[in-house]
Amino acid sequence: MEASSLSVTLAPGIGLALWLAAGPTLAEPAHTLDAPLPPRPTPDAFSAPPAPFALGDNTTLFVNFEGVQLGECNPSDSRRDCSWYNYEAPFPPFSGTVQTQVGVLQAMRSDVSEFGIRVTAQRPESGNYTMVVYGGTESEYGALGSAPAGDCDDDVPNQIAFAHLDGDLNEWVNGGATTSLHEAAHSWGLDHIDFEGSIMFPSGNNAPTYFREECDGMVEDTDLNPGQAACPELNMEHCGDPSRQNAAARLTRLFGPAYVDIEAPVVDLLEPSDGQYFQAPANFDVIFETTDDQHPQAYSVWAWLGDDARPDDESIRVDPGFSVTDLPIGTWDFHVVVADEAGNESRVDFTIEVGEDPPPDPVTEEDGCGCRTPDAPGGSGWAWWICVPVALARRRKRR
Repeated sequence: MEASSLSVTLAPGIGLALWLAAGPTLAEPAHTLDAPLPPRPTPDAFSAPPAPFALGDNTTLFVNFEGVQLGECNPSDSRRDCSWYNYEAPFPPFSGTVQTQVGVLQAMRSDVSEFGIRVTAQRPESGNYTMVVYGGTESEYGALGSAPAGDCDDDVPNQIAFAHLDGDLNEWVNGGATTSLHEAAHSWGLDHIDFEGSIMFPSGNNAPTYFREECDGMVEDTDLNPGQAACPELNMEHCGDPSRQNAAARLTRLFGPAYVDIEAPVVDLLEPSDGQYFQAPANFDVIFETTDDQHPQAYSVWAWLGDDARPDDESIRVDPGFSVTDLPIGTWDFHVVVADEAGNESRVDFTIEVGEDPPPDPVTEEDGCGCRTPDAPGGSGWAWWICVPVALARRRKRR
């Protein structure tokens, strides 16, 4: 096949939500983060004990955008999808876009980048994990979220927290990240503090926030009245004062240093099949099934043909697939590399045959033979392109 360069055309107007630019104006009002909880019933027994956990081990925070019907149990158990409250009605799937979901996850990963917390929207197959149910609206539940509190050493590591940002707030990205992490942190024993702009402040909006590394005074409500510590011994250890909390020190103690993603995405070609024949000019979609321990996310994609060099520039996509149009006669070797946000790469190679004749009719079992594809002559100079929707992603620095 004669070498030919591959060009990537980015379709305008289809973008990934940019959480860096999603902050509010100064006049935007604050919203209450925590809904009041009903009285807690008497704890029942676990149907399965938690997996072994030691202080300093990494943990997983699973954000469930897919909807769930919770059963009743106490304490909550993410592995069994049951809780001691919010089990009366099902949570429908989040109505926002996948771009918003990826933006929320990116912002969360940025906020916990110094701690051993893996953030994913893929339910873990085993082990312990905290689940944030991302569904329902602020008006339904009376606040942006809720969570059980006071588990200082994560002795109950499979708690369920709630983020109610559907409806009018379903485009919030920074606010979605803040709410999810705020409620998860309550389940890990962290309390409210009196520093506005921190994740553990008792109210918030769609502005970026972060976990504080300083010792801040604890409060019990949005009026910033002094509050009682859930874990005074740990506050004393980190701050020398039982009424002051260092959120960063607490998270490092619980889950250790930064989680390091070393797993490459698994990319399987669904369509077209390797070696498939098309009549010229060929038009088809390239569809992959992509799985990763932090899926969904913004993947970097490089695509090229034959013996050409890998392009220097990549496209950033939530879905690594693309469309091919007007591919001329020839035997075309495709090469695609997909990298996750941590830079771990996977490669897929496949060949497409394009000829003058239409594809043969499918062969039935009665025919007793396989399908033949016409021989395709060599390629020549031509023009074709891949249309790839834009999904731009940026990381913001910790404050």
